[in-house]
Amino acid sequence: MWFRNLQIYRITGGNITPDNLEPALSQHALQPCLQMEMQSRGWLPPRNEQPDFVLAFGQHWLIALGVEKKLLPAAVINQHAQTRIASIEQMQGYKAGKKQVRDIKEATIVELLPRAFAQRHKTYAWIDAVNNRLILDTASANKAEEFIDALVKTVPGITLAPLDTQLSPSTAMTRWLTGDEPPSIFSVDRDCELQGMSDEKETIKYTCHLLDAEEIGRHTRAGKKAIRLAMTWDGKISFVLHDNLQLRRIAPQDILKESPESAEELFVSDFTIMSGELSRLITDIVAALDGEDRG
Repeated sequence: MWFRNLQIYRITGGNITPDNLEPALSQHALQPCLQMEMQSRGWLPPRNEQPDFVLAFGQHWLIALGVEKKLLPAAVINQHAQTRIASIEQMQGYKAGKKQVRDIKEATIVELLPRAFAQRHKTYAWIDAVNNRLILDTASANKAEEFIDALVKTVPGITLAPLDTQLSPSTAMTRWLTGDEPPSIFSVDRDCELQGMSDEKETIKYTCHLLDAEEIGRHTRAGKKAIRLAMTWDGKISFVLHDNLQLRRIAPQDILKESPESAEELFVSDFTIMSGELSRLITDIVAALDGEDRG
């Protein structure tokens, strides 16, 4: 498996080991939604084939949060509610008031909820115990917040903070696009996005386009800054760096094994390569941005 989007946190407190993490997560396993619940969340084994809630490979550990949600579209609620409202208005001989309409909609939800389908999704995280980092595989701020909230409530004493750097990604990307060379281990690719700093946030996007320093310099002198930039690290991994230090569109370049291994061997091989390479990539990005800001 390979993470495709990275949101990176620094583990700032707590004694975390696979031995104490496993029972903590298993005690808060995901349970199916009850009849009248819209949502349930809890921990799941990262691999369906294995019962363990923590998959440990040396100092790199994989965990997964599951969320089950009832699917009850607003259009379905409104359709059933309108039928009820029309019937009640006919019986009482006058139009339903706002409070009555609200009460009818709430009663409709209560009636439909037990029949709603439930959908599950997993959010994966990898703990890099060597560098005290927790890395989430999601581009969604809401899913990241949900994961961190669940982990803090599940594991006593753990504290986390978003990874921050001395030099902002936006400042560095803008410099790299207008003449400064990035560290030699990185190369700039052909996608970027520039955004103005006014309230209108005027935006220019380049896709599969030669990024000319002089042309982009005209935009930056006019008050725009880089907010995302496609890059390649060490010729091995391409990604898009965002101004909030997220890495998206992670794509390994010819470093995965192609062999008739079993599913288990392939999983272990992929995770071992991924955790090793991405750990070094993150460290090199932090170094390119003048190191961590722990203030």
